[in-house]
Amino acid sequence: MLRANFLFKFLKYKQNNGHDIVQYNSNENFELQDQINIEIIDIDKKISENSKALVEAQIVKFKSTFSRSNNFIEQIGKNVYKTKLEDSINWHQKKLKYLYLRRRELEINLEKLKGIYWINKIKRILNLILIGFFILSTLFIFLSGFMIIIYLLPLIILIFLVYLVSTKRY
Repeated sequence: MLRANFLFKFLKYKQNNGHDIVQYNSNENFELQDQINIEIIDIDKKISENSKALVEAQIVKFKSTFSRSNNFIEQIGKNVYKTKLEDSINWHQKKLKYLYLRRRELEINLEKLKGIYWINKIKRILNLILIGFFILSTLFIFLSGFMIIIYLLPLIILIFLVYLVSTKRY
C-alpha cells in the first residue's frame, strides 16, 4: 500500500514552474499596517478609559471603607455596595489585562510585518539580562558591605573603646 502510494505520487508529480510572472502589491502590506495601527490606537483609548474608571472605583471603595456610620440600615447597604464595588474593580482589572494582552499581540504582528520582530526581541532579552545583572550586582555589593561591617565590628568596637579610654580624664 505504501509503495503504491509512493509510486502514484511520484508518477503524478508536476514540476512547479517558477518562471511565471507574479504581480506584487505592496499596498496591501501598508494597508494592513495602517489597520493594525488604528486598532492599537483604539485599544490605547479603551485602556485609558478603563484605567480612569478603575481609579474612580478604587477611590469610591477607599472613601466607603473609611466612612463611619452607626445606622444598621446604612451598614447593610454599605456591605451590598462594597461587594458591587469589588465586582466592578475586578471586572475593570480583567478588562485591562485583556486589553494589554491584545495590544501586545497587535504590536508583535506589526513588528513581524515591518520585519523588526527579532531585533526588538533581542533588545528585550538584553534589557532583561541587563536589569537582572544590575539587581544581582546591587545585592552583591549590599551583602558584601554588610559582611565587611560584621567582620570589622570587633575592630570598630576596639577603636571606640580606645577612644573612650583615651578621652576619659581621671
